[in-house]
Amino acid sequence: MDTDTRRTRMLIDIIRVSKDMLVMARDNEWERVALLEAERRVMVQGCFAHTTREQDAPEVAAAIREILRLNQEVANLAGSWKEQIGADIQAQNLGRTAAAVYRSHAR
Repeated sequence: MDTDTRRTRMLIDIIRVSKDMLVMARDNEWERVALLEAERRVMVQGCFAHTTREQDAPEVAAAIREILRLNQEVANLAGSWKEQIGADIQAQNLGRTAAAVYRSHAR
C-alpha cells in the first residue's frame, strides 16, 4: 500500500474514532472519550509522519476540518458536562452545610 493510500485510510480511521468520541461524549462516557483520544493521538502522529504531497493537500485539509469540527463538538459537550458537575457539587456542598446547620440547631 503506497503512502497516499495509507494516509487516506488513516484519515478515515481518525474521523471514525473522532465520531466514536462524540458518541461517547453525548453519553457522558468521559473515560472512554479519553481512551479514544489517546488512541487517536497516536493515529494522528502516524498519519502525519510524512509530508503531504501538494495534490493530496485538499483531501487532507478537508479531513482535518472534519476532525476539528468533531473535536469542537466534543469540547462543547465537555464544557457543558463540567458546568453540570460543578453545579451538582455545589448543590451537594450546600446540602451538607444545611444538614450540618440543622443538626447543630436541633440539639
